[in-house]
Amino acid sequence: MIYLDYAATAPMSEQALEAYMKTAQTVYGNSQSLHEEGGRAAEWLSASRKKIAYLLGGAEDGLYFTGSGSEANVLALTSLLSGADPNKKEIVMSEMEHASIRTFLYGLANKGYVIKEAQPGTGGMIGWNEIEPLITESTVLITVQHANSETGIMHNIKEIAGLAKKNGMLFHSDCVQTFGKVPILAEEWGISALSVSAHKIHGPKGLGAAYISPCASWKPVIAGTSHENGFRPGTVDVPGIVSFAVAAMETVKEMDREWMKMREYRKHLVSFIEEKKIGIPIKANDEEFQLPGIIGCLLSHTEGQYAMLACSQKGVAISTGSACHAGMTKPSHALLALGISAEKAHCFIRISPGRGTDFSHVERLESILERHCAGAAERVKYI
Repeated sequence: MIYLDYAATAPMSEQALEAYMKTAQTVYGNSQSLHEEGGRAAEWLSASRKKIAYLLGGAEDGLYFTGSGSEANVLALTSLLSGADPNKKEIVMSEMEHASIRTFLYGLANKGYVIKEAQPGTGGMIGWNEIEPLITESTVLITVQHANSETGIMHNIKEIAGLAKKNGMLFHSDCVQTFGKVPILAEEWGISALSVSAHKIHGPKGLGAAYISPCASWKPVIAGTSHENGFRPGTVDVPGIVSFAVAAMETVKEMDREWMKMREYRKHLVSFIEEKKIGIPIKANDEEFQLPGIIGCLLSHTEGQYAMLACSQKGVAISTGSACHAGMTKPSHALLALGISAEKAHCFIRISPGRGTDFSHVERLESILERHCAGAAERVKYI
C-alpha cells in the first residue's frame, strides 16, 4: 500500500521504536516511586521533557504529557480557564477548530460561557484582523489552530498570540499538524498554551503533550492529582515519552529537507490536478502560510468517498478529510467556513505525503486520479 495519509497518522520511525523497546525493557520503574528504579525513570522523563520543550521554544517546567493531542487540547483549555478571572466568560475560537476543541467549548455553554467563532479572511487565513472584532472586555481566552488538518492553511498565531498577551487575554493553539514541520517559538511569540501529538511525527500513538507557559496561571482539572505536577492523573508512560522525544528530535532535524520535498510534491500534484481538470486545489494565497504536505482538493465531478475507495482498491491510501470525522456524513466546519457548499464539500479529498513518500508514489496517485476523476472542471473560486 502506498500511504499518502500522513496528516492522519504516521508510522513509528525505527529510531522511535527502538527507543521505546529499549526504555520499556530497562527503565520500567514508576517515575513517582522513591527507589532507585523510580529515580532512574524520573531522570529519563525529565530529559525527554526538556528536549521536547526546547523544540517548542518553551521551558521544561511548562510541558505536561497527555494521552493524545485531543486530550492535550481539552486539559490545556480547562486548566487555563480554571485559573482565569471567573467574571470573564467570553471565548473566541476560529471557525476551523478541531472537533475536540469545538465539542469541549460548546459544552461550556451550561457554565455561562459565550463562544464566538472567527471566520477566515483572505485565502482562508485567520490573523488578528479576524479576531479583533469579536474581542470585548469579557474575553478571557482565544484559541486558534496553527494549521488546518484538511487544507493545510496556516493561521498567523504569532501575531494573534502577541496581541492577545498585550491585551491581557490568554491564547491557546492546537499545533498538532505543525510540530516538526515548521518552527514553533512558544515563549517568544507569547503563547499561553499549545497542544501537540506524538503519532503525527513518527512517535507512538496514545501520547500527546500540552505546553502551558510558566507565566500563565492555571489550576488542575482534578484537585489532588500528583502526576505531571497536578496536570493529569495516572502513571506516566516513560517509554512512550522517551520515544516521543526521539521522534521529535529526528523530525525537527529533517524539517527543512522535508519541507522542500513536500513543496516539490505539492507543486507537481497541484499542476497535474489543474491541467487534467480533475478538480480545484485549496490553497492559501500566501505560500508562507501553506503546509505543503497537505493537499486538499475539490473534485469536479466525483465524490471524495468514491475517489478514496478507487485509490484504496489500487493500493493508494488518501482520505476525504480529518480522520476524526471519518464515517460522518456532515461536511467539515473547515470547508464550510471557506464558503464551500455542503454539496461540493462531499467532493473533497486530502492527499498528505510524508517522510516515506517518493516521487513514484505521487505518479501512481496521479494515474489513478486521471483514470477515475478527470473531467471538465467547474471554474468556481471557492476561497
